[in-house]
Amino acid sequence: MAKKSKSNDEKNINANPSSAQPLRIRKRIVLDFPPQVVQTPLTYILAKEYDVASNILRAEIAPEESGKLVMEMDGLPDMVEKALGRIKEMGINVTEIARKVTFNMDKCIHCGACVSVCLAGALKLDKDYHLQFIEPKCTVCEMCVSACPVDVVEIDI
Repeated sequence: MAKKSKSNDEKNINANPSSAQPLRIRKRIVLDFPPQVVQTPLTYILAKEYDVASNILRAEIAPEESGKLVMEMDGLPDMVEKALGRIKEMGINVTEIARKVTFNMDKCIHCGACVSVCLAGALKLDKDYHLQFIEPKCTVCEMCVSACPVDVVEIDI
């Protein structure tokens, strides 16, 4: 009497393409908080109720006054949309970041001026002092645009 080992069954389950996890999405958003919801534990709500991970990229919050938050949300598409709906119901203004930063590397002199103002860490100089742009980290704050002495940086809308 031959028995299938449990590990073989597990391998078959994991190899089945129909059991693959749905693709997660990432959205970058800017949230403008009115005074009455500045103290709301938003990241906790997103994680607990919607299984949406949030990465705060930039925040300016004055308790009991107002707040602005640049955040990246990561989760299943339907849950991210439900979470965005909940945020809007709370009276928080949501703006999706659809802009993109591009660099004309043919004009770049690799001076590092843009690196010094990039708070998100999306710009760095490699060991040979060549500019490296790490796009997923970019918050499109536009600080690099004004810092560049040779107008290499452009914002695409």
